[in-house]
Amino acid sequence: MKKIFIPLSLLLGLFLTGCATYYNPVTGKQEETFYTEKDEIDMGIALDKKICSEFKIVEDPDKVFSGFTTICTRIAANNDRPHLPYKFRVIEKNEVNAFSIPGGFVYVYTGLLKQIDSPDELACVIGHEVAHICNRDAVHRLEKQILYSIPASILFGSGRQKAIQQAVDAIFSISMLKYSRTQEIQADTLGMTYAFRAGFDPEGMISFFRKMQELEKKQPSLPLTFLSDHPNAEQRIQNARIVISRLKEKR
Repeated sequence: MKKIFIPLSLLLGLFLTGCATYYNPVTGKQEETFYTEKDEIDMGIALDKKICSEFKIVEDPDKVFSGFTTICTRIAANNDRPHLPYKFRVIEKNEVNAFSIPGGFVYVYTGLLKQIDSPDELACVIGHEVAHICNRDAVHRLEKQILYSIPASILFGSGRQKAIQQAVDAIFSISMLKYSRTQEIQADTLGMTYAFRAGFDPEGMISFFRKMQELEKKQPSLPLTFLSDHPNAEQRIQNARIVISRLKEKR
């Protein structure tokens, strides 16, 4: 892919010229964005096709985890962007991992589902991934990537759909699923909140992290990708306790 590098001041000017305004329901603020919500959904649809072609998708997730579809449906209806066309898929892979992409697509590995014992734990994990979508964390990461390395075809207008496809390729090639510690803690907080709204016990987040800690000790060779690029589990448990206390006060 041909790239063009230009001074940051000019780069910002070009970026802001093509921006749309988006209301972020998580922050309650208006944001300037290069990608509209429709663009975000289009990116998700295109990337989902790519993921489905490269991974083995389980046709009936409820056979892997009973109630998977119902749990996901409840989380989809009880978050800050319930209007998105959510899709929840299970990938057959031994990694203990889950991830989400723009537009409402969430993927859970069978390796993670094998470690989950309760609907509450799964609801919190799904809530965490939906939180990344609600706060547009992947979109924001992509926009930052573009600020420093913009494909020439986007800068000089080769067509919106082609630009979207290039963004999809960029998402697939860069480590967009690695978020900052602040973003991960926020996703935990929102994820527990969404689970709570959907009628699940947010304590499931703590029991899940405790389980991950034990797995790290007992099976160090097991790929715990969900934790490897995230904040320390104990730090996340401490945050979970604070969030749960606040949620219970609202009852």
